[in-house]
Amino acid sequence: MKKALVLGLALALVGGVAYANFCARDVVPAATILVPYVVVDVTASGAPDDTGVTTITGITNVSRDAVVVHFTAWDARSDPKVDFDEILSGYDVIQINWRDFMNGRFDFFDTSRTGFVATAPYIFDPFEWGPDGRGQGGGLTAPQNRNWSASAWPNCKPLGNNYGPAYGNRSDLASTIQSLLQGVLVGYEHDGCFTPGNLRSTRLGLWEDLTADPTFFYVTADVVLDCNLFFPNNASYWSTGIASSANVLVGDTIYLDSTNGFSEMMPAVHIEANQLWGRTLDENEFYGEKLPIATATWREPLATAFAFRYANDTAGGISSHVILWKNYAEFTVVDDIDDCGSYVYYAWDMDERSLSTTTEPISGLPSSGRDPNQFPFETQKVPLVSNYFDLPGAYGWMLIVLPPSYGTFTDPTNPGGGPTDNPFYQGWAGLTFEWAGYSAGTDAATMANANCLPDQVLPALGANSGWVPVDWVPAAL
Repeated sequence: MKKALVLGLALALVGGVAYANFCARDVVPAATILVPYVVVDVTASGAPDDTGVTTITGITNVSRDAVVVHFTAWDARSDPKVDFDEILSGYDVIQINWRDFMNGRFDFFDTSRTGFVATAPYIFDPFEWGPDGRGQGGGLTAPQNRNWSASAWPNCKPLGNNYGPAYGNRSDLASTIQSLLQGVLVGYEHDGCFTPGNLRSTRLGLWEDLTADPTFFYVTADVVLDCNLFFPNNASYWSTGIASSANVLVGDTIYLDSTNGFSEMMPAVHIEANQLWGRTLDENEFYGEKLPIATATWREPLATAFAFRYANDTAGGISSHVILWKNYAEFTVVDDIDDCGSYVYYAWDMDERSLSTTTEPISGLPSSGRDPNQFPFETQKVPLVSNYFDLPGAYGWMLIVLPPSYGTFTDPTNPGGGPTDNPFYQGWAGLTFEWAGYSAGTDAATMANANCLPDQVLPALGANSGWVPVDWVPAAL
């Protein structure tokens, strides 16, 4: 994971990446919603701080049919820790403040146990055509299966069972939920690629002083066919008819910092399902690396390279952070951070200048050694500052490339050129800017998805020939 910047990198940034919907990073109805980074400030006892940072997620069912949504909270090192189900009737929406979740207050976001019956002045007679193409009389159709305790979901009986909602006030579980998510948020040493002295003295490593404040993790939300007690890394979740491929969910995430008056809002990550996608390898599907080989999830892979601007202007009071989610965490067997390389980055300033690394030590820099892995977790938020990265100017842009998009490129920070045992890296990146009491957030541009289009590798990231993803099975088949 180290990485450094390259001079004269011959990136063929050819136009926009115009995939078909499937395999594109787009905000469209999906079968899985990924909330790539959830953060909640906590007190000294580990309980959520009501005056600190929190994360709010909204998920909408855009179809007329009621659906069961299976939520899983994964810790920062990608172990599933807590799951629960919620039922969304047709066109229903749920909003979850993850501070409430950590407090066990499911009653603050549990979906209603009763169907909605329109009475004046509320009517179900909109002018527009329905979003699912099944409108009657030119308008939306009424929500279906509004009584979610119906026999269609035998394990989703209301109250008095161990499966589905409504869960109510479970503050008795708060300390358990908190400890499950906070267990991996401890200080870690960098292993220097098995030789701690290998790290550059001029480049600091993050995470040595990590604590559980703030608590950060990530969440997935899958459409399922019944309430259940499975985590998505259990093959039975996919092979026994629990997971659904219905692309009916859309979502967004809001980060609120009441102390500093900051807020950012960005789309959640929409992961579509397509059972006509006949991959020969299931490992590069979303969830694929967490399951036995040949366990199909039908979920599209995420991107393998990302681009975003940075700001590191101390004098101007302008700063930025990158949020990076990827599907692997990198730690050694003795729980140190593995610094042997699982991404490479490049950065340019406003005058197109960059540093370069073609050999080790890094050319143009005063000290030798490897860069520390700044992204060892599956999810993390990292300051874009010169203490941690080689930034050629106060403003510029950065490119992060994951191993599937290396091509013939050899990462000089990693003996052997890159992780050979984890070839199916994929991820998502987002950016936040802070200036003078204001903040803004956005997701990064997708530069490549080599898990779908294998020719999107260095030095031709973003080049798109217009062909459909490899192994695509035509709908007629």
